[in-house]
Amino acid sequence: MKNITKLGLSALAGTLAATSVNAGEMSLSGSMEATYTTGGGYSTVGNPLGMDKELSVTGSGELDNGWAISYKQTITDAMAFNDSEMVVDTGSFGTIALTSTGSPISAIDDVTPTAFEEANALVGSMDDVNGGDGSYGIRWTLSDILGSGMKADVMYFPKQGSGDATADNGTSGDSAGDDAWEYTLTGSIPMLPGLSFGAGYVDLTKDLDQVNTSDDIGQDEGTAYLKYAYGPVTVGYQVGAVSGKAAGSADYKNTYVGISYQVTDDFSVSYNEITSNKMPDQGASVEQDFDSISLSYSMGGMTLSLADSDCGNCSYTSARSTTATSISMAVAF
Repeated sequence: MKNITKLGLSALAGTLAATSVNAGEMSLSGSMEATYTTGGGYSTVGNPLGMDKELSVTGSGELDNGWAISYKQTITDAMAFNDSEMVVDTGSFGTIALTSTGSPISAIDDVTPTAFEEANALVGSMDDVNGGDGSYGIRWTLSDILGSGMKADVMYFPKQGSGDATADNGTSGDSAGDDAWEYTLTGSIPMLPGLSFGAGYVDLTKDLDQVNTSDDIGQDEGTAYLKYAYGPVTVGYQVGAVSGKAAGSADYKNTYVGISYQVTDDFSVSYNEITSNKMPDQGASVEQDFDSISLSYSMGGMTLSLADSDCGNCSYTSARSTTATSISMAVAF
Protein backbone atom coordinates (compact mmCIF):
# COMPACT_ATOMS: atom_id res chain seq x y z
CA MET A 1 0.00 0.00 0.00
CA LYS A 2 2.87 2.40 0.80
CA ASN A 3 4.43 1.71 -2.62
CA ILE A 4 1.09 2.45 -4.28
CA THR A 5 0.88 5.72 -2.32
CA LYS A 6 4.38 6.75 -3.42
CA LEU A 7 3.56 5.87 -7.03
CA GLY A 8 0.38 7.94 -6.90
CA LEU A 9 2.22 10.94 -5.45
CA SER A 10 4.94 10.68 -8.09
CA ALA A 11 2.30 10.63 -10.83
CA LEU A 12 0.55 13.66 -9.32
CA ALA A 13 3.83 15.55 -8.97
CA GLY A 14 4.71 14.78 -12.57
CA THR A 15 1.34 16.02 -13.79
CA LEU A 16 1.64 19.27 -11.84
CA ALA A 17 5.18 19.80 -13.06
CA ALA A 18 4.00 19.50 -16.67
CA THR A 19 1.35 22.20 -16.27
CA SER A 20 1.32 25.83 -15.26
CA VAL A 21 -1.05 27.74 -13.01
CA ASN A 22 -3.07 30.55 -14.56
CA ALA A 23 -3.38 33.84 -12.68
CA GLY A 24 -5.30 33.27 -9.46
CA GLU A 25 -6.45 35.35 -6.53
CA MET A 26 -5.80 35.64 -2.80
CA SER A 27 -8.29 36.54 -0.09
CA LEU A 28 -8.35 37.10 3.67
CA SER A 29 -11.26 36.08 5.88
CA GLY A 30 -11.74 35.54 9.58
CA SER A 31 -14.00 35.09 12.55
CA MET A 32 -14.19 36.01 16.20
CA GLU A 33 -16.18 34.69 19.13
CA ALA A 34 -16.64 36.30 22.53
CA THR A 35 -17.98 34.11 25.36
CA TYR A 36 -19.09 34.33 28.97
CA THR A 37 -18.93 30.94 30.74
CA THR A 38 -19.75 29.96 34.29
CA GLY A 39 -19.60 26.54 35.93
CA GLY A 40 -20.53 24.58 39.01
CA GLY A 41 -19.58 21.36 40.74
CA TYR A 42 -16.05 20.13 40.02
CA SER A 43 -14.86 23.10 37.97
CA THR A 44 -12.15 25.74 38.11
CA VAL A 45 -13.19 29.22 39.20
CA GLY A 46 -11.63 31.85 36.94
CA ASN A 47 -12.37 34.77 34.66
CA PRO A 48 -15.56 33.83 32.76
CA LEU A 49 -14.76 36.06 29.77
CA GLY A 50 -13.08 34.54 26.73
CA MET A 51 -12.40 35.27 23.09
CA ASP A 52 -11.37 33.20 20.09
CA LYS A 53 -10.08 34.74 16.85
CA GLU A 54 -8.89 33.17 13.63
CA LEU A 55 -7.75 34.43 10.23
CA SER A 56 -7.59 32.42 7.02
CA VAL A 57 -5.52 33.29 3.95
CA THR A 58 -6.79 31.52 0.84
CA GLY A 59 -5.63 31.43 -2.75
CA SER A 60 -6.88 29.73 -5.89
CA GLY A 61 -6.03 29.28 -9.56
CA GLU A 62 -6.46 26.95 -12.49
CA LEU A 63 -4.02 24.67 -14.30
CA ASP A 64 -3.72 24.50 -18.08
CA ASN A 65 -5.50 21.13 -18.07
CA GLY A 66 -8.57 22.60 -16.37
CA TRP A 67 -7.85 21.33 -12.86
CA ALA A 68 -8.42 23.84 -10.06
CA ILE A 69 -5.80 24.34 -7.35
CA SER A 70 -6.31 26.10 -4.03
CA TYR A 71 -4.35 26.90 -0.88
CA LYS A 72 -5.39 27.79 2.65
CA GLN A 73 -3.37 28.89 5.69
CA THR A 74 -5.01 29.62 9.06
CA ILE A 75 -3.51 31.99 11.62
CA THR A 76 -4.08 31.65 15.37
CA ASP A 77 -4.90 34.22 18.06
CA ALA A 78 -1.15 34.64 18.67
CA MET A 79 -0.61 35.45 14.95
CA ALA A 80 1.19 32.12 14.45
CA PHE A 81 0.77 29.71 11.54
CA ASN A 82 -1.72 26.94 12.17
CA ASP A 83 -3.32 24.39 9.82
CA SER A 84 -2.61 24.60 6.10
CA GLU A 85 -3.60 22.72 2.97
CA MET A 86 -3.05 22.56 -0.77
CA VAL A 87 -5.91 21.03 -2.77
CA VAL A 88 -5.98 19.90 -6.41
CA ASP A 89 -9.49 19.42 -7.81
CA THR A 90 -9.40 16.98 -10.74
CA GLY A 91 -13.12 17.14 -11.39
CA SER A 92 -14.63 13.68 -11.93
CA PHE A 93 -11.69 11.98 -10.19
CA GLY A 94 -12.18 13.93 -6.96
CA THR A 95 -9.82 16.14 -4.98
CA ILE A 96 -6.32 15.34 -3.75
CA ALA A 97 -4.97 17.38 -0.83
CA LEU A 98 -1.82 17.73 1.23
CA THR A 99 -3.38 18.95 4.45
CA SER A 100 -3.37 19.18 8.24
CA THR A 101 -6.81 20.82 8.27
CA GLY A 102 -9.03 18.19 9.80
CA SER A 103 -9.44 14.58 8.68
CA PRO A 104 -12.30 12.38 7.40
CA ILE A 105 -13.03 10.70 10.75
CA SER A 106 -12.73 13.86 12.86
CA ALA A 107 -15.30 15.51 10.59
CA ILE A 108 -17.94 12.95 11.65
CA ASP A 109 -16.93 12.29 15.28
CA ASP A 110 -20.31 13.69 16.42
CA VAL A 111 -22.81 14.83 13.79
CA THR A 112 -25.98 14.66 15.88
CA PRO A 113 -27.96 17.89 15.28
CA THR A 114 -27.22 20.78 17.61
CA ALA A 115 -28.09 24.47 17.67
CA PHE A 116 -24.75 25.47 19.18
CA GLU A 117 -22.21 23.21 20.94
CA GLU A 118 -21.86 19.45 21.26
CA ALA A 119 -22.91 18.00 24.62
CA ASN A 120 -19.29 17.51 25.78
CA ALA A 121 -17.94 20.86 24.54
CA LEU A 122 -18.09 22.64 27.91
CA VAL A 123 -17.67 19.91 30.53
CA GLY A 124 -15.65 16.74 31.10
CA SER A 125 -13.27 15.03 28.70
CA MET A 126 -13.71 11.83 26.71
CA ASP A 127 -11.90 9.49 24.32
CA ASP A 128 -13.51 9.32 20.90
CA VAL A 129 -12.59 8.78 17.26
CA ASN A 130 -9.98 11.30 16.11
CA GLY A 131 -7.61 9.37 13.85
CA GLY A 132 -4.52 11.27 12.74
CA ASP A 133 -6.20 14.68 12.92
CA GLY A 134 -3.65 17.49 13.36
CA SER A 135 -0.84 15.87 11.35
CA TYR A 136 0.03 16.36 7.70
CA GLY A 137 -1.51 13.73 5.47
CA ILE A 138 -2.62 12.99 1.92
CA ARG A 139 -6.39 13.11 1.46
CA TRP A 140 -8.50 11.95 -1.48
CA THR A 141 -12.18 12.89 -1.60
CA LEU A 142 -14.80 11.86 -4.15
CA SER A 143 -17.92 13.90 -3.41
CA ASP A 144 -20.34 11.97 -5.62
CA ILE A 145 -19.74 8.27 -6.31
CA LEU A 146 -21.21 7.43 -9.72
CA GLY A 147 -24.01 9.94 -9.24
CA SER A 148 -25.27 8.18 -6.12
CA GLY A 149 -24.91 11.21 -3.84
CA MET A 150 -22.53 9.25 -1.59
CA LYS A 151 -19.13 10.65 -0.65
CA ALA A 152 -15.91 8.67 -0.14
CA ASP A 153 -13.10 10.19 1.91
CA VAL A 154 -9.72 8.51 2.44
CA MET A 155 -6.62 9.90 4.17
CA TYR A 156 -3.11 8.53 4.71
CA PHE A 157 -0.70 9.80 7.39
CA PRO A 158 2.95 8.73 6.92
CA LYS A 159 3.63 9.70 10.57
CA GLN A 160 0.56 10.43 12.67
CA GLY A 161 1.09 12.46 15.83
CA SER A 162 3.93 14.46 14.24
CA GLY A 163 1.95 17.71 14.01
CA ASP A 164 1.69 20.15 11.12
CA ALA A 165 4.97 22.06 11.38
CA THR A 166 6.89 20.12 8.71
CA ALA A 167 8.89 22.42 6.42
CA ASP A 168 9.56 21.77 2.75
CA ASN A 169 12.52 19.50 1.94
CA GLY A 170 12.57 18.30 5.54
CA THR A 171 10.95 15.96 8.03
CA SER A 172 9.04 16.50 11.24
CA GLY A 173 10.15 15.58 14.71
CA ASP A 174 9.77 11.91 15.60
CA SER A 175 6.75 10.64 17.50
CA ALA A 176 5.39 7.41 18.94
CA GLY A 177 2.83 7.32 16.14
CA ASP A 178 3.56 5.46 12.93
CA ASP A 179 1.40 5.50 9.81
CA ALA A 180 -2.40 5.69 9.83
CA TRP A 181 -5.31 5.24 7.42
CA GLU A 182 -8.78 6.77 7.66
CA TYR A 183 -11.82 5.78 5.59
CA THR A 184 -15.31 7.33 5.65
CA LEU A 185 -18.46 6.95 3.55
CA THR A 186 -21.31 9.43 3.95
CA GLY A 187 -24.42 10.29 2.00
CA SER A 188 -28.17 10.08 1.72
CA ILE A 189 -30.66 7.48 0.51
CA PRO A 190 -32.64 8.77 -2.53
CA MET A 191 -35.65 6.53 -1.79
CA LEU A 192 -35.89 7.92 1.75
CA PRO A 193 -35.96 11.74 1.66
CA GLY A 194 -34.50 13.37 4.76
CA LEU A 195 -32.46 10.33 5.83
CA SER A 196 -28.65 10.57 5.82
CA PHE A 197 -25.97 8.19 7.05
CA GLY A 198 -22.26 7.88 7.57
CA ALA A 199 -19.60 5.46 8.74
CA GLY A 200 -15.85 5.61 9.28
CA TYR A 201 -12.89 3.47 10.31
CA VAL A 202 -9.33 4.28 11.42
CA ASP A 203 -6.27 2.06 11.70
CA LEU A 204 -3.47 3.64 13.77
CA THR A 205 -0.11 1.97 14.33
CA LYS A 206 2.73 2.80 16.70
CA ASP A 207 6.49 3.02 16.17
CA LEU A 208 7.84 0.03 18.12
CA ASP A 209 11.23 1.72 18.68
CA GLN A 210 9.53 4.70 20.29
CA VAL A 211 7.36 2.71 22.69
CA ASN A 212 10.09 0.16 23.63
CA THR A 213 8.13 -2.97 22.89
CA SER A 214 8.20 -5.81 20.44
CA ASP A 215 4.42 -6.24 20.48
CA ASP A 216 2.25 -5.21 17.56
CA ILE A 217 0.33 -2.30 19.05
CA GLY A 218 -1.87 0.47 17.79
CA GLN A 219 -5.47 1.58 17.88
CA ASP A 220 -8.68 0.92 15.96
CA GLU A 221 -11.44 3.52 15.81
CA GLY A 222 -14.87 3.43 14.22
CA THR A 223 -18.14 5.34 14.12
CA ALA A 224 -21.54 5.23 12.37
CA TYR A 225 -24.56 7.52 12.40
CA LEU A 226 -28.08 8.06 11.08
CA LYS A 227 -29.88 11.42 10.80
CA TYR A 228 -33.42 12.13 9.76
CA ALA A 229 -34.90 15.55 8.97
CA TYR A 230 -38.64 16.14 8.73
CA GLY A 231 -39.71 19.73 8.32
CA PRO A 232 -38.14 21.83 11.08
CA VAL A 233 -37.18 18.79 13.20
CA THR A 234 -33.92 16.81 12.84
CA VAL A 235 -33.01 13.77 14.96
CA GLY A 236 -29.73 11.88 15.05
CA TYR A 237 -28.23 8.74 16.57
CA GLN A 238 -24.54 7.78 16.50
CA VAL A 239 -22.20 5.22 18.01
CA GLY A 240 -18.40 5.37 18.22
CA ALA A 241 -15.72 3.03 19.54
CA VAL A 242 -12.00 3.24 20.30
CA SER A 243 -10.04 0.02 20.89
CA GLY A 244 -6.42 -0.01 22.03
CA LYS A 245 -4.23 -2.98 21.08
CA ALA A 246 -1.57 -2.61 23.78
CA ALA A 247 -1.61 -4.40 27.14
CA GLY A 248 -3.04 -2.19 29.87
CA SER A 249 -5.03 -0.01 27.47
CA ALA A 250 -8.76 0.67 27.64
CA ASP A 251 -11.64 0.40 25.19
CA TYR A 252 -14.26 3.13 24.84
CA LYS A 253 -17.83 2.89 23.58
CA ASN A 254 -19.73 6.11 22.97
CA THR A 255 -23.39 6.75 22.16
CA TYR A 256 -24.81 10.07 20.92
CA VAL A 257 -28.43 11.21 20.64
CA GLY A 258 -29.62 14.63 19.50
CA ILE A 259 -32.75 16.46 18.37
CA SER A 260 -33.01 20.00 17.02
CA TYR A 261 -35.95 22.22 16.12
CA GLN A 262 -35.72 25.13 13.68
CA VAL A 263 -38.22 27.52 15.25
CA THR A 264 -37.70 30.21 12.59
CA ASP A 265 -35.15 30.82 9.84
CA ASP A 266 -32.95 32.57 12.44
CA PHE A 267 -33.73 30.75 15.70
CA SER A 268 -33.08 27.09 16.60
CA VAL A 269 -32.99 24.95 19.76
CA SER A 270 -31.56 21.49 20.47
CA TYR A 271 -31.11 18.82 23.12
CA ASN A 272 -28.15 16.39 23.10
CA GLU A 273 -26.98 13.43 25.19
CA ILE A 274 -23.70 11.47 25.17
CA THR A 275 -22.82 8.31 27.07
CA SER A 276 -19.15 7.29 27.11
CA ASN A 277 -18.19 3.96 28.68
CA LYS A 278 -14.52 3.36 29.55
CA MET A 279 -13.66 -0.34 29.79
CA PRO A 280 -10.07 -0.90 30.98
CA ASP A 281 -8.22 -4.21 30.71
CA GLN A 282 -8.03 -4.21 34.48
CA GLY A 283 -10.41 -2.58 36.96
CA ALA A 284 -14.02 -1.53 36.82
CA SER A 285 -15.74 0.21 33.92
CA VAL A 286 -16.79 3.85 34.31
CA GLU A 287 -19.69 5.43 32.42
CA GLN A 288 -19.55 9.16 31.81
CA ASP A 289 -22.81 10.95 30.92
CA PHE A 290 -23.35 14.33 29.26
CA ASP A 291 -26.49 16.29 28.44
CA SER A 292 -26.88 19.76 26.99
CA ILE A 293 -29.49 22.27 25.83
CA SER A 294 -28.45 24.78 23.12
CA LEU A 295 -30.04 27.87 21.60
CA SER A 296 -28.89 29.86 18.59
CA TYR A 297 -30.13 33.11 17.02
CA SER A 298 -28.62 34.67 13.88
CA MET A 299 -28.72 38.34 12.85
CA GLY A 300 -26.98 38.65 9.53
CA GLY A 301 -23.26 38.11 10.12
CA MET A 302 -23.67 37.83 13.91
CA THR A 303 -24.85 34.77 15.86
CA LEU A 304 -25.88 34.76 19.53
CA SER A 305 -25.84 31.34 21.21
CA LEU A 306 -26.31 29.73 24.60
CA ALA A 307 -25.42 26.26 25.87
CA ASP A 308 -26.21 24.74 29.27
CA SER A 309 -24.39 21.44 29.94
CA ASP A 310 -23.67 19.00 32.73
CA CYS A 311 -21.91 15.67 33.11
CA GLY A 312 -21.74 12.84 35.64
CA ASN A 313 -18.62 10.78 36.39
CA CYS A 314 -16.74 13.54 34.57
CA SER A 315 -13.48 12.60 32.85
CA TYR A 316 -14.21 8.97 33.85
CA THR A 317 -13.90 9.80 37.56
CA SER A 318 -16.67 8.25 39.69
CA ALA A 319 -19.00 10.64 41.52
CA ARG A 320 -17.45 13.73 39.89
CA SER A 321 -20.06 16.11 38.45
CA THR A 322 -19.66 19.38 36.57
CA THR A 323 -22.04 21.94 35.09
CA ALA A 324 -21.36 24.86 32.76
CA THR A 325 -23.33 27.58 30.99
CA SER A 326 -21.85 29.59 28.13
CA ILE A 327 -23.15 32.61 26.21
CA SER A 328 -21.52 33.32 22.87
CA MET A 329 -21.43 36.12 20.32
CA ALA A 330 -19.78 35.08 17.05
CA VAL A 331 -19.03 37.25 14.01
CA ALA A 332 -17.66 36.22 10.61
CA PHE A 333 -15.96 38.75 8.33
